[in-house]
Formats: sequence, structure tokens, C-alpha cells
Amino acid sequence: MIKIDSINAAIITDSRGEKTIEAALSSGDFETKASVPCGKSKGENEAFCHTVEKSKQIISDIMPKILAKGYSDQNDFDNFLLKLDQTENKATLGVNVMLSLSIAFCRLYSLINHQEVYTTISQLAETAPGKFPLLFFNLINGGLHVPKSLFPLPFQEYLLIPKENSPKSSLEKVFSFIKILQENLVKKGLTINYGDEGGFIITGENPEIGFQSFQDILNKEIVIKDGFYFGLDAAASSLWRKEQKDYFWNNGQVEHSWNIDELTNIYQALSEKYPLLSIEDPFNQESWGDWANLNSKIGNKVWLVGDDLTVTNVKRIRQAKEQDCINAVLIKPNQIGTVSETLDAVKLVKSYGWKTIVSHRSGETNDSFIADLAFGVGADGLKAGSPLQSQRLVKYTRLIEIEKSLQ
Repeated sequence: MIKIDSINAAIITDSRGEKTIEAALSSGDFETKASVPCGKSKGENEAFCHTVEKSKQIISDIMPKILAKGYSDQNDFDNFLLKLDQTENKATLGVNVMLSLSIAFCRLYSLINHQEVYTTISQLAETAPGKFPLLFFNLINGGLHVPKSLFPLPFQEYLLIPKENSPKSSLEKVFSFIKILQENLVKKGLTINYGDEGGFIITGENPEIGFQSFQDILNKEIVIKDGFYFGLDAAASSLWRKEQKDYFWNNGQVEHSWNIDELTNIYQALSEKYPLLSIEDPFNQESWGDWANLNSKIGNKVWLVGDDLTVTNVKRIRQAKEQDCINAVLIKPNQIGTVSETLDAVKLVKSYGWKTIVSHRSGETNDSFIADLAFGVGADGLKAGSPLQSQRLVKYTRLIEIEKSLQ
């Protein structure tokens, strides 16, 4: 039984310079901290998030109740938080409060039991750690991750995925690739700017430009020619116009609109032309039939990833299964609220035989929990942004630490 002696909440800044919450728990000689990220492109069905100031006050208000009892394990602690909240969308406590406390408790439990966080997670998820995820590096940012004044590409993330089982080798390969990519951008006379997730900003009308920039390098650099997959996060809900029933993009220079068939054809063409491993959020989060249609066309060769569609929520994941519209799910703890609920989502996804990709958010902190989460559950991928940004790099280096410790 774990008795918590003290709880403290602090306001810190994330990778965008915006405020977020960091919670600290102590029990005896042990103390842990956890900080919570925040996304800019959010699904409508994500857990509710209070302002940072209110979140800090809520932690102060519920602290006596949390300190008044002991907890046998993670599920016991998380269930107590859910009992305090008593809403489906976490409207009472808010996701900042619940997740910061939940992750801090997971670390506290691990310390007290003299084990790694990923070991605790694997026990809860009933998985066997040992499989390292593929690393999804967001090297070119577009969409909502780029100011309109810089004329972004329409899709939000153009990802490079090394074909590596080793986090260390994967990071080394992507840094070599980044160096060449930056040199190429300079040669083209482009000013080097970075988006929210640390990736390069490229201007253009063609949504293929991001992948063309990758492919140009692969065509010339024989040593790494076959060493990478590509991934795409379209974040299409941010492009959707319900009234017109089309997808609209205006980057400040040009305007485009795609109907559903045109956008479907774009994804099919990309999957045929490039080594495309995954497409995330290709359509609006409530357009189940359009997702199902695309899944029937390319789901046999591409991971069709639900994010805004599924929001790490077992109810939405079950609905996606009923609709047969995806074959992979993005796992974001702050979409749902607690570690236990996150693992419930992972278990369900795995029971369907789908791929799991653990993910960061656009406003990140230096907390590396999702690396332990990805390794602990045996995730197929970890998406943590560009390694050029310290809040992203810390996730990748945590996996390397785990890798070294197991050698």
C-alpha cells in the first residue's frame, strides 16, 4: 500500500512557450514529477482541459482527499481520480490534473518497487517488454503547426521513419538525413524556419512537396536509399468545411478545395509513388464512411491511423472496429486522462491485431514518459516530433537509455 505524503503543482512552459502543469508526489524518501503536454490540433472528443491556473487550484483542492488514503497500485489510484471526477469527459478535474497525477504516481510506484517505469507499464498492460518501436520523426511541419504568414504545406506532418529496430541507430540515421535535408533547403535559397514540432517549414502549393524533398535525398544518397519509410499526418479535420462538404486549404498564397473523392485519390497516389508506411487522420473525425472506403482501398499496405477519430478512447476505438475504417491507432495519454485508461485503449487495439503508435503533442515538455509507455506496451511506433527540439529529443534518448541498459 502506497501512502502519498505530499502533492505539489507547478506551472511550467512547454515547447511553444505556453503554460502547462507539472505535478510532484512524494512518499517517504521517494519523490517523482510529471508534466503534461497540450495539442494544437485536437479531436472534438478528447478529454476536457481546464486552464493551467484552474488546474493548479484543483490539485490543491483535491489534495486532502488523495492524501487521506493509501493505494495498492496504478489502477487503484486512477480509479480514485475517476471517482473524484465522475464525468465521461473529465470535465470536473480536467485532463491536466488527472494525467499529471497519474503519471507521477506511476513513477512513484515504480521507484518504491525498485523497477523501471516500463516494467510497471508492461505488468499493467500484460505485455512483455523487449520490442523497440519504429521511430516516427516529423521532419517537415505544415498545417496548424506553422504560422499562416510562412505559407505552410496543407498537411500537418511529413514523417521520416528509419527501418531500424535500434533506437540508437535510428536516431543516428535521421540526424544524417536531417543534415542533408537542411543543406538542400539552403541550396534552394530557402530560409530555415521551424514549426511547432521542430520540423522544417517548406512553402508550396503541392501537398507532395514534403515527400519529394525526402525522395530527392534517397535518390542521390545510395547508402540510405532503402533505409526509410515515409509517414503522413494529414490532420484533415482542420481542413474540413462541413457546409460545403469538402476540404479547404488556404496557406496565404493559394486556395485549394478537395472533395472527398479527390482527397482519396491523393492518398492513393501517395501510397503508390512513395514508400508510405502510414497515413494519420486522412479525413474528418466523424466521416466514418470515407475512412472505411480508404481502408478498403489501401489498408492492405498502409497503416491507416486513427487519432482525432479515436482519441485514445475505447468507445471510439470499438466504433472504428465496427466500421472497419482503420488498422492502426495513435495513443496519446492526454486525450483520455489516466495511465490506466490509456492502457485499456492499448489492450483493445492489440486485441484487434491493429498497430499501435504512441505519440507526443505539439506543445511538449521534457517529460519522457511516453518512451517508457511505448517500450512497455510493445508499441509498433513512437512519434515524438523532430529530434532538433529538446522536448522531442528527450523521448528518443530515453529509448536509447533503455536499449543500453538491456545490452
